Amino acid sequence: MNRKKILSSCIVCMWLSAMFFIAFQKTLPVSDHFGHTPDLSSEYLVTQYADETGAQATFYTIENDSCFVIIDGGWADNADAVRKVIRDHDSHVDAWIISHPHRDHAGAFNEIFRDPQDIVIDTVYDNGFDYDFVEANGEPYDDITVMETYYSLTKDDARVTHLKRGDSVKICGLTLETLNTWDESVLYTVGEEKDYQNNASLLFLLKSKNSSMLFCSDIKYDMDALLTESIRNLPPCDYVQVGHHGNWSFSENFYETTGADLFFFDAPAEITDNPDFPACNFKKNLLRQNKAALDFSTAPNRVTLR
Repeated sequence: MNRKKILSSCIVCMWLSAMFFIAFQKTLPVSDHFGHTPDLSSEYLVTQYADETGAQATFYTIENDSCFVIIDGGWADNADAVRKVIRDHDSHVDAWIISHPHRDHAGAFNEIFRDPQDIVIDTVYDNGFDYDFVEANGEPYDDITVMETYYSLTKDDARVTHLKRGDSVKICGLTLETLNTWDESVLYTVGEEKDYQNNASLLFLLKSKNSSMLFCSDIKYDMDALLTESIRNLPPCDYVQVGHHGNWSFSENFYETTGADLFFFDAPAEITDNPDFPACNFKKNLLRQNKAALDFSTAPNRVTLR
């Protein structure tokens, strides 16, 4: 056998080995934070991802053996990482939930929705923001072009549902209870900072048969009293994604009311361990209460909805 044939054989063997390794990796069971390996025929795996930018952002997936759901997706520069995760799930997204159109939440979505390539997205849910209102009143805390891009991409798309306060929808066998969206309640409560988009971001409870997770998006302290009342009569939930990356958001009373023992911070340790940010003290307080506080330093972080 000459050298060319030997080299070709080696390349083929290496390629086959690589394909086998990738296929093998995909079949390996994944354990959650507690060491539990979910049975995806009856349970759901929730995964929190860090952002490729290294900055604060929100990107979660929820999956079982037949469905795949995304929440937000992070910055535009995180789009390639989000594409990879989607392609690892057969390039099919059953539902994509956008909490609000800010850069660190909807940036990657905009990139993928504009150029999906091989990716199929069945349904999109958002907070029903008022485009004309924000255009007229401005955006104090974010680049308004992200909202403008999101609006231009989705305004005439039949796949998009604008959630309303009180809506209950079924997504892949889960129940999504909508507790906050864009509406008059936000406009009356928003406060002097006029942070409409953050305060109108989605607050929703995602429920399986035996557990639940509360997503607080980027809601800030202006909404604390109103939304504490809205969750007061709910059954205790298992997990919480904390508001606004752990900074300038809900009170300790709100989080105690949730009844949760595990909290997700959508931020790197440079924020959650930095005393210049409220998230640092909040995280310390949770740990002192023997509760779990997860951030990007240990991502991807996983829990199971049973």
